[in-house]
Amino acid sequence: MKKLVLCVVAAFALMAGGAKESAAQKEAPKQPAAPAGFDLEQLVREARKEGQLVAYFTSSRIKDVGDNFEKKYGIKVKGTKMADPEQAERVIREVDSRNVQVDVIGFEDGPLLEGKLLPEGYLVNWMPPDLADQIPKDDQNPLVFLWQPRIFGYNFEAFGDKPPMTNVWEMTEARWKGKILVRDPAQTPANLAFFATIASNPALMEKAYADHTKRKLEVKEANAGWEFLKRFFQNDVVTIPSDGDIGDAVGAAGQKDAPVGFYTLTKQRDNKTKDLKLATMKGMQPFMGYALPTYALMIKGAPHPNAAKLFIRYILSDGHQPWTVRDMGAFSPNVKAATNPENEGSWADWSGRLLKLDNKVALKLRQEILDFWLQHGVKK
Repeated sequence: MKKLVLCVVAAFALMAGGAKESAAQKEAPKQPAAPAGFDLEQLVREARKEGQLVAYFTSSRIKDVGDNFEKKYGIKVKGTKMADPEQAERVIREVDSRNVQVDVIGFEDGPLLEGKLLPEGYLVNWMPPDLADQIPKDDQNPLVFLWQPRIFGYNFEAFGDKPPMTNVWEMTEARWKGKILVRDPAQTPANLAFFATIASNPALMEKAYADHTKRKLEVKEANAGWEFLKRFFQNDVVTIPSDGDIGDAVGAAGQKDAPVGFYTLTKQRDNKTKDLKLATMKGMQPFMGYALPTYALMIKGAPHPNAAKLFIRYILSDGHQPWTVRDMGAFSPNVKAATNPENEGSWADWSGRLLKLDNKVALKLRQEILDFWLQHGVKK
């Protein structure tokens, strides 16, 4: 059990640490205003003088993108794949000690970002002024550079072209007991945020139940959202360490009664490389999953600030392609960006089928959701 909650407890500890005044709080500047006239060529010249960039990202694609950035601008990128909890720990330690090594991060834990790292001045949100009309305002602060659908999927060899479910409430039924695979919520902050979003949308969940059963929902918990979570967790949900492992288990060929899974859409590219049989749960009501954002932000006191700005601008423009064009499953927020033809539509098409996470709601409910999961979802 200690291992189960280690990562999330560490994140909570980081957010609770606000009682002690940090170096970042003492010196935290106001977010710099965008310059009246943005000169990209001048930014490139200043970035080249700095000579290099250090980046922590949750994606291994940082190495490919870094290589492309160096080829274009002659600026070397030291990119490291790193999970959110370790990123946060390093950033806090470096800023507090005034020994900052990293310049920019690609970070997924929105509640931790908005609950501590931004308000306490560890990070700086910088939006490229010349791209402001291409990035939706809701994605500009904090700045989203990548969207991924995390969706419910199934094995089309086992079930055919027609998805085995049409409504999320079916996952609470005996037919699917022990046959729903998800990443462990105790180690996946975005899944906790997803469950918090469900808990805060009772009308949506009550209507979905009525649409599915033609009956009124009997609610014993605080509301219909919490009622769904309790029934879902108690249906012997199976936790798996990663989206890749879930995709492999759900999509493996030769299964007659395969489980269904909750994974990022990017995993369906493995249909080709691993001969998997994954398909999206098209038409599932009232949502197919959630929109997973990855944020790109500068570090307070970054040693190479101009290179960091140039890199952020790069991944919001042509530099996004290793994530969003080369393979399926991810989207740039840039409305002019290209996308992979296998994505089953544009980001505008997908966003209407997904719940959008509310970082502030997730932050408020995070511990309560985790406790609820440990009470109802973890086998004793």
